[in-house]
Amino acid sequence: MVSSTTDLYRIRLNYYDSDNTLLNSDIVLRNSGTGAWSNPWTANSEKQILHFGCFPGNLQNWASNFKTLVGLGTIQGGYITVEAQKQNSDEISKLYTIKLNCPNGKGYEPIRLCWLNQWGAWDYYTFTQKSIKSTSTSGATYNQLAGTWNESLYRPDSYKGGKKAFRVNATEKITMNSDFVTEDEAVIFEELINSPEVYLLKGYVSGVETTSVLNQYVTPVRLLTSSFTKKTIANDKLMQYNFEIEKSKTLRTQAV
Repeated sequence: MVSSTTDLYRIRLNYYDSDNTLLNSDIVLRNSGTGAWSNPWTANSEKQILHFGCFPGNLQNWASNFKTLVGLGTIQGGYITVEAQKQNSDEISKLYTIKLNCPNGKGYEPIRLCWLNQWGAWDYYTFTQKSIKSTSTSGATYNQLAGTWNESLYRPDSYKGGKKAFRVNATEKITMNSDFVTEDEAVIFEELINSPEVYLLKGYVSGVETTSVLNQYVTPVRLLTSSFTKKTIANDKLMQYNFEIEKSKTLRTQAV
């Protein structure tokens, strides 16, 4: 892919603190000879949809400047701007702003979802407002003897007898609420409601063994919310959405 002033040449990321002060930047260049990213993704802006991981979890894998700001604690509460540019630094995309959430005074637990959108890429959203977790159980039962025959005579025991649980399977559900969003931000929820692949993500953890069965960084879930009503500022003023998910894997206890 030959480089020219009309081609995608770089992606620029600027890091700001909560006072809108520019802290640092990262620039990812495209190799003009091979079309390869220097970090090292491949892309051809004329023939392909470009995928670029620019959210905090992605940046902590490769962006040393961002990792340094996180370590110093100076970017918390700030934001990141992302823009694709030509070789002459003119923009060829929108200027995207990614806000870094901070814990609010109410102490709500953030719930982060990841899902496959219609373009084959992964979308992420963190629900920062009130969430409710509930557990429902189901299992098999049996009738237990009220005593034991393992004596010279039958011996009744007060703690035995009647219907008992043989196995209990528990399913966890989570109801979550978004923050107040704009009409542009609400578009992402249309992709969520139509996605066949949805996952629950825990916070970023470095050095996690990805092949371990004990790694719970990514948990498969099923979206229980089956309808979506698009809201507008004209009709709804403040716009907030809520969704319900169910963890796909059953929580099993010991079987008798």
